[in-house]
Amino acid sequence: MENHPFFTILTASLNSGSTLRKTLESIRNQSFHDLEHIVVDGGSSDQTLEILKNYQNTYNMTWISEPDKGIADALNKGLKLVMGRYVLVIQADDALLDNHTIRNVYSTLKTEAFDIIAFPVAWNTSSRARTVSKPVRVLWWNRFRNIFPHQGIFVHRTVFDRIGRYNERFSISMDYDFFYRALLSRCTVKFETVPVALIGRDGISSNEKYWPHRLQEEFSIQDLNEKNPFWRVAQIIFRTLYLPYKTRLLPKLKCTIFKKR
Repeated sequence: MENHPFFTILTASLNSGSTLRKTLESIRNQSFHDLEHIVVDGGSSDQTLEILKNYQNTYNMTWISEPDKGIADALNKGLKLVMGRYVLVIQADDALLDNHTIRNVYSTLKTEAFDIIAFPVAWNTSSRARTVSKPVRVLWWNRFRNIFPHQGIFVHRTVFDRIGRYNERFSISMDYDFFYRALLSRCTVKFETVPVALIGRDGISSNEKYWPHRLQEEFSIQDLNEKNPFWRVAQIIFRTLYLPYKTRLLPKLKCTIFKKR
């Protein structure tokens, strides 16, 4: 092992005391130890800081707590501290799937042959069963919807050097913007089949009440990044067809998502 860890796991938290302990345990209990865990807290007022203090000397975890401007700002603070070769974002209501997850992932990533390695993630349903969400293997579909569940995506640190960090303009879909830019810059992608993380239901990307704003941000990200006339026309057609479908599911969705931000 080198002085620098092979993996960095980033976690943004804010008043996540009810779920954070499970996240920390899933990372601390990994059988592969060549990793660091960076927690960036937004100045929590619940038991989050007490939990972080209790765990800070039990494994290679560091944390900071100060007010921030949102998740993207918190993750960018963490990226400034990253020492690992591959970066994974596991939020404060997520968890690695089992104690050998990172060891198994290392066998795939150790050659550092790809910029992005995409694994499926699992969800807990109301019946306590687990369903699996797989990354979409058709890269061009990312021009219409995010194809990567970020809790299953390992990104080589050089990608951040190449395209920059998360865009703090976006409060929910900053990961979609990042991966959109990554694919435009021709990052190499490898798809895997085994889930690596269990996704919580409390995060803003999982909560249905945030979907209207999330969809609005996704369309804004396309407007911001896509310069190819063919794909711009295709995106307009997609919105025309997709919006009525989504509106039936989410009556509060407003047509302002067609407006550029």
